[in-house]
Amino acid sequence: MKTPVIALLTCATLLLAGCATNTPAPTSPSAPSAKLDPLDEGRLAEALLLKNEHRYLEAAAIYEELSKTHPKDSDLVARQAALYSQQADAETDPVKAKSLNQRARVLAEKAEKLGTTNPMPPLILASIKPDGSRVEVAKGAFSKREEVEQLIREGEAAFGRNDFNKAGECYQKAFELEPTNYKAALFAGDAYFSSKQFEPACEWFRKAIAISPDNETAHRYLGDALARLGRREEAFDEKIAALLCEPYLRTTRQHFTAEMRAAAEARGYTIPRFPAMRSSIEGKQINLAVDPGDGALIVAYNVCAVGWRSKDFAEHYPKEKVPRRSLPEEIFAIDALLAAAVVPEKEASTESDKALLKKWQPIIDGLTALKRAGLLEAYAFFERADEGLAKDYAAYRAEHRDKLERYIRRYWCGVE
Repeated sequence: MKTPVIALLTCATLLLAGCATNTPAPTSPSAPSAKLDPLDEGRLAEALLLKNEHRYLEAAAIYEELSKTHPKDSDLVARQAALYSQQADAETDPVKAKSLNQRARVLAEKAEKLGTTNPMPPLILASIKPDGSRVEVAKGAFSKREEVEQLIREGEAAFGRNDFNKAGECYQKAFELEPTNYKAALFAGDAYFSSKQFEPACEWFRKAIAISPDNETAHRYLGDALARLGRREEAFDEKIAALLCEPYLRTTRQHFTAEMRAAAEARGYTIPRFPAMRSSIEGKQINLAVDPGDGALIVAYNVCAVGWRSKDFAEHYPKEKVPRRSLPEEIFAIDALLAAAVVPEKEASTESDKALLKKWQPIIDGLTALKRAGLLEAYAFFERADEGLAKDYAAYRAEHRDKLERYIRRYWCGVE
């Protein structure tokens, strides 16, 4: 039996009985920002050239210069932070190194506040203390074998001085002693890559992948090396492989650009967007975080989701004591939304109902297409995951990597 929108809203309202509701406050639209001139491509290219020549502070000065006319460009600030950190690694004077690290951290904090998506600031903040000292790498971080640990540490010191030959020798000696050491193989490849020897770099990155295929870094590095060799399709495959390993990191998402998304949309692969799940359960209390202005469908989606969590979570996850958002919950709630949305326009009782149907129709069509293609779960992981739902990712990937890859190729890249 098909349910009119107004009836669904009434039903959802009844289901709210006994639940605490939390309606998000409306946000004020931000004032339009003034359109800035595009960045000087020539100066950007010059900065990249200087960086590749290890003239880090000269490159940073160019980004700082460009920041004066583009003060809200978070990526320019993030690039400065990375360059100061690299100069600190290469600095032999510990006092100067500490000062450079302090500057790198300040810039990283500024980039984060500006909303950067650059992957470097979080890494800098995690590795540099506010006083400019480095967070020490724990003993045994590279190997439980003392001689292997020492070789890799020597290699890291040489790498920081841009002595890539020495670094590579240390890493490869470590690998000879411990052929299952992922970091030794990865770092050996990185030493070759940094000295622009891309073929042997690929060889070592593949050795690292063979040791730990679900670690994203070697896939990502291999993609970079293949790209330098002009092997674009193979490089693209490795970028996707890295993303599938760790889909929630900036470092793996950074290669999938807005231009790629636009190409996907042009081919009809439009990602359905509707409000994120914010409802929660605290003890026996169900807290529904919904905005009535979003309409009956989003209310029903939230009600069905937290209903599943409160009644069915324990059966599906007997080892977990605290209910969380999960993949089965999300799919159940979306299925309920789709079932409730089967409403012919003639059954909409008011103009408001008709407007709501019109607003939701593209979303419903998109979700239906995803379900028909068997990609609804992939969509949930890549577009709607939070910390709770993400816990189900590895298990799903072990069984359905093909579906996850197909989703990325279609909806993020516009290719089959």
